[in-house]
Amino acid sequence: MTEIKEAALGICLLAVAVGLFRMLIPDGKYKTQITFLTACIFSVCVLSTVTKLVPVIDADLEVSSVPAVDFSEKLSEQARITAARGVREKVKELLTNNGYSCSKIYITANIDGAFCISITEVELLFPKDTPDEYMENAAALVESRTGDITVRYAKER
Repeated sequence: MTEIKEAALGICLLAVAVGLFRMLIPDGKYKTQITFLTACIFSVCVLSTVTKLVPVIDADLEVSSVPAVDFSEKLSEQARITAARGVREKVKELLTNNGYSCSKIYITANIDGAFCISITEVELLFPKDTPDEYMENAAALVESRTGDITVRYAKER
């Protein structure tokens, strides 16, 4: 019961203080902003008083115990992997559609400080018994479609 009396007294005193403060506000272009600010302060004070009355709402949250997690590194790595996977699938599709096949395709993808993804290298890995001319033609086909990306090829060991 005393909590309710204290809350009512606090709200009344706050209302009187806000009323006196509003009388001190000079007429001018900032009157609307100052009135809005006092209304916000009054609302926050009323809400804090009401939440103290309800014990369920008044929960102690320990924000400092929640560990901070930096997702930017994980997201960057996932974006790099996704970009490399997409390029790998397109290179494989290009080779297959033109009658070439290789054992593995390696893509080198980088992310710079501005979070720009760049594909810098494509490496085609062929079986041991693949003729050199076949590998050169496959690499030339990929290079003709990729532009500034370095295309390398090698035989499996």
